[in-house]
Amino acid sequence: MKKYMYVFLCFLFTTGCSAKTQLDDLTLALTVGLDTGKNGKLLIYSVSPVFNKEAKNIYEVIRTLGVTPRDGRSKANAFASGKIVGGKAQNIIVSKTFAKTHDMFSYLDVFYRDPKNSTTANFIVFDGPLKDVMYIRLDDKPRLSVAIRDVLLTAHKSKQTTKINLLEFRRLSLDRAQTPFAPILRVHKGDLIAGGIALFNKQRKYVGSLSQKESPYFAILNKNIKPATSLTLAIKGLTKQKEYVSISIEKGDFSYKPSFQNGMFRFDVHIHLGAILTETTTHIAMKKEKKKLEQLLAKEIQKQLEAIVKKMQTYEVDPIGFGLYARAYEYKPFQKQKSWSKAFAKAEINIHPTVEIISYGVLQ
Repeated sequence: MKKYMYVFLCFLFTTGCSAKTQLDDLTLALTVGLDTGKNGKLLIYSVSPVFNKEAKNIYEVIRTLGVTPRDGRSKANAFASGKIVGGKAQNIIVSKTFAKTHDMFSYLDVFYRDPKNSTTANFIVFDGPLKDVMYIRLDDKPRLSVAIRDVLLTAHKSKQTTKINLLEFRRLSLDRAQTPFAPILRVHKGDLIAGGIALFNKQRKYVGSLSQKESPYFAILNKNIKPATSLTLAIKGLTKQKEYVSISIEKGDFSYKPSFQNGMFRFDVHIHLGAILTETTTHIAMKKEKKKLEQLLAKEIQKQLEAIVKKMQTYEVDPIGFGLYARAYEYKPFQKQKSWSKAFAKAEINIHPTVEIISYGVLQ
């Protein structure tokens, strides 16, 4: 019996060793970029780490022209240092110009269809030509693909942008009650900056964006409070001049109540926010003015939230998912809509936030 077990183990280890692939023989595409090239052709970028100790650069950038991403990879294999594989991709980046004129599904299809590819890679919109980010030199940061991932994650946690992967982008694109979105990346003075949110219509084309300043309010509407959401608000009414108050929102209760009246949807959104006072430029007795301050903060937050909703209605996009509530509570009228995006654009949306100051800081 021991003899047969010995033979089996030898066969098992021999088979494993013969099938192994050395990293030096592969080109791991950790970041893939899509942009518009000359004469409208598809410009494909691939960023891969270099494992050769003798190489001067720690990653290589491969640039090709093709009719599809798969076609571009086939051409890139002709001069890559190893066979290109996409199963470890961390970032899929498209330029804003490319996203405006192309249905993303036509060019992301290979990532969904080929099981060897990763569907958990971050989907990102770059504000500018992709060459600006693909050939950037970041001496004080790790490899480009890792740097992009880290910058995006940090900005997402601080609510300066959002975060979405390929699978989530596809789910939102196929859901009739919601539209997809993506984070925005840019290069400023030789450094990477993630901020703002790209908005896509039901045809998976870029139609507009929310600014970096608007991103925290997008997070609030999405019930994405934690980790704490920081806001700095301009307040009028505490003193004779404009004052600035910073708060850290620690918790929130949300209620989205849809109704259908006179051929139009209506949403009453009630939001209760628990906040810590983290900064103020005025020196009044905060505890005595607590109610007044809470009302002024709620009024300013309401103004910002309503402005964002109005912008989304102008673009005829619903990244928040108001359609999910309409479908759940007003199913019959929702089903009758030929286009939820157009119905959402005409909807009446009333937002009623309240703010409760739960702490004034360590000095109080």
